Amino acid sequence: MIAGPMFAGKTSKLITLYRVFTKNGFKVLCFKAEGAEVKNRRGKTNSHDERNLPVIFIENKKPQPILNIVKKENPDKTLIDSVQFFPDSPTKKVVFKLLEQGVDVVLNGLLYDYNRKYFRLMHELFDLADERMELFAICERCGARAKYTERISGGTKRLEATTKAKYIAVCGRHHRIFKGNK
Repeated sequence: MIAGPMFAGKTSKLITLYRVFTKNGFKVLCFKAEGAEVKNRRGKTNSHDERNLPVIFIENKKPQPILNIVKKENPDKTLIDSVQFFPDSPTKKVVFKLLEQGVDVVLNGLLYDYNRKYFRLMHELFDLADERMELFAICERCGARAKYTERISGGTKRLEATTKAKYIAVCGRHHRIFKGNK
């Protein structure tokens, strides 16, 4: 389990793991939540440092197709990027089913939203994980260790694509709650 704020390198870490696993002969499938129009489309996702990861985009409200794809393709490892975009209970069921089937699962995501409220799914999975890695970014205001993501523009929905909202990484001392554009 890899967790942390935006700009901490979570996707970059998944990319590194993907490269190490595949170099060592393991078959790896990567998944990422996407909007409702997605029908298990293959593509690439990019990290903030411009590296890419081949992924299968899954509708964000329905993680269950992950099980069908894994059953059909039989990977050794399954990576899920930005798991906080999936619904709590169905996603936990998918993760536990994969583990029961002997598939290694690596997840990444945000522990907190821009209001500093826990993503329940992330915290539950983080607490249950065999291995946990909490990454930190650098506070854009003071250079200290940044644990939080702050929204500085965009809407006020809990989760929004980065194209609709702008975020920065900040420490607890400098975090402010975004109230919406004026």
